[in-house]
Amino acid sequence: MALTKSRKREMLQELQDTISSAQGMVFTDFQGSSVSALQGLRTQLRAESASYKVVKKTLFNKALQNTGVNLSLSDQLPGNLGVVFANDPVFGAKVISDFAKSAPKGTFTLVGGLLDGQYLVAEQVNTLAKLPSKEQLQAQLVGTLAAPMTQFLQVTSGVARGLVTVLSAYRDIK
Repeated sequence: MALTKSRKREMLQELQDTISSAQGMVFTDFQGSSVSALQGLRTQLRAESASYKVVKKTLFNKALQNTGVNLSLSDQLPGNLGVVFANDPVFGAKVISDFAKSAPKGTFTLVGGLLDGQYLVAEQVNTLAKLPSKEQLQAQLVGTLAAPMTQFLQVTSGVARGLVTVLSAYRDIK
């Protein structure tokens, strides 16, 4: 059954809204994947406010152009295009990379991604997947910033501790 023009406009608008709200996108070729496996992937992504949608290439390219991304991706994208829309691009890349590794060979392929208007090839997306999450990076930053203060506190308390030890020894002698 053919889609009406009004339904196509609605789909285009929904896709544009999703693209403009996403921080990063990962493109996949899902040919040969089972529906239950893709449902499991969607459930996994939904836990972090990400989504996986199957889209038509022409509609996706038109939505990209309407949102200000001036890339023509029709040459790089497969016929069966699945897109992960994520608020945290590292999370989306990690989930898809892990899913592609665990999927039976030839059934699910990582094709590329889009981050800050730049097209990423599959190797770059895999590299992005190896980065720590935003929370881990924030924790590392806090630890790095807190380390000098902690060391300073230990040094200053060591002087006071040494003074108390000397006074205690002096008291024991008298």
